[in-house]
Amino acid sequence: MATDFIIPAAEDLGIALEIQYSYRNHIHTEEQARAALARNNKPDYLLIGNEKSTAGSLVEMVEEAGVKVFLMNNGFVLPHDIEKYGKPREIYQYWIGQYIPDNISAGYKMGKMLIERALQTNMTDSDGKINLFAIAGTFQTHASDMRVLGLKKAVNEFRDSVRLLQIVPGDWTEDTAKSKMSLAYSRYPHINVVWGVNDATAEGAIRALEERGGSPGKDILFAGCNWDRGAVQLVLEEKMVTTVGGHFMDGAWALVLLYDYHHGIDFINSIPKPEMYSIDRFNVNSYLQLAQENEWDKIDFRSFSRFLNPELKNYDFSIDIILDQVR
Repeated sequence: MATDFIIPAAEDLGIALEIQYSYRNHIHTEEQARAALARNNKPDYLLIGNEKSTAGSLVEMVEEAGVKVFLMNNGFVLPHDIEKYGKPREIYQYWIGQYIPDNISAGYKMGKMLIERALQTNMTDSDGKINLFAIAGTFQTHASDMRVLGLKKAVNEFRDSVRLLQIVPGDWTEDTAKSKMSLAYSRYPHINVVWGVNDATAEGAIRALEERGGSPGKDILFAGCNWDRGAVQLVLEEKMVTTVGGHFMDGAWALVLLYDYHHGIDFINSIPKPEMYSIDRFNVNSYLQLAQENEWDKIDFRSFSRFLNPELKNYDFSIDIILDQVR
């Protein structure tokens, strides 16, 4: 979805975009960056993530090469990272910015919605408490760690009503989550809700339950994150309580910011707060078209640029504007 969304943005803005996939392998990411910087015709900008908190070496690498880098999806937000790398352009002049989803809020929303639904439907253990099992991504990855932090915030808010059984790493994948949940269902026979760090892990947990003859949404409640098309369908079928997302659009918004920067309009003091949105049974029909139909060429990405639209005083990447354009 991120690729599908960023390509028409690049086309609208006249940006020569090259996409390489590292499949969350931070070592491969570094190799790809090093190869790009070794070219005779270096890129003007690198747009990268921070898998397993390893973007620091990339920031140092581009500083030597004199190529500007922008972080997205995972960035420097942890205290030790901020102490070492500072803010964009503070210590490293070629690290010019970052656009990072509010993963704490996402994890919290998923946890709170699961807990509230379980309480509403009396899905509790014999002692009246909700048994919650959580599947993380890979530890030491900012997005996973922050979403888990948000989950713990929700659990603490409902601490008299929730028992957090365990948090296991699910490697972001459906197959790993399915394998972990097959063991979990045997170890914890009275799981009421499962929190998945992304949709793939939630879907893996659902597969494991269905293979045991269980009914997702009735026997156990599930939540995920990403707005994957399959997950939106599961919300529609009420097999998942929610999928939280919208951050697949962040790469395109990063391109808008870089386009303006390249044309002399600096974004450093005007980056909007990235939002993530919940799709649930109440709004799923409104979001269905946005999540399932790749008609992104309907969107005029040039309309978001402050360079191309001098009357714009602030950036607005809100979901309502996207929905209006897609419709």
